[in-house]
Amino acid sequence: MDRGRRAMPVQNKACYERHVKKCQDNHRERLAKMKPTIDCHAPSSMRKAATKTNAKKQQIMEDRYAQIERDNRLLLEKMSHIMRKGGVDNHNSTSRYAKSLNKGARKKELHKITTENQRILHAIQQADPFYDHIKWAEEAQQNEKYMRNICTMPVRLREEGVDDEGMYAGEG
Repeated sequence: MDRGRRAMPVQNKACYERHVKKCQDNHRERLAKMKPTIDCHAPSSMRKAATKTNAKKQQIMEDRYAQIERDNRLLLEKMSHIMRKGGVDNHNSTSRYAKSLNKGARKKELHKITTENQRILHAIQQADPFYDHIKWAEEAQQNEKYMRNICTMPVRLREEGVDDEGMYAGEG
């Protein structure tokens, strides 16, 4: 018996249980006899069409399959012939490829470009930097000192222990 019915007070528990059992049996019986309200079967016209044979269509399909089988057999014969004979002889071993007439000039130009690139790279590597980062650090310290002197409230400037995003160590 479910909790809701147990909570209801009744005069005779045995009679009430018989009544509940009878109601449940009736309910199960009605569920078993229930029929669907929607007809899910195929229409009768479609069922007749499926059983009817179309001899012409079947003959066309058989002819098509026979043609495919013939084509496959011919292709297989051609492939086996190529495998046995070593392929089609379509190359001429007597011809030689023409040599480039300006090969030397292109090599000379490439060597000239490479040496020029090496010279430029060496010049870039040996050049002094345009910006003095040490001077920048000194100026930043001086500016922070000025900022502390100007401000009335405590200033949180970039100090040691600060990561790249500006978060102090231990902040979240």
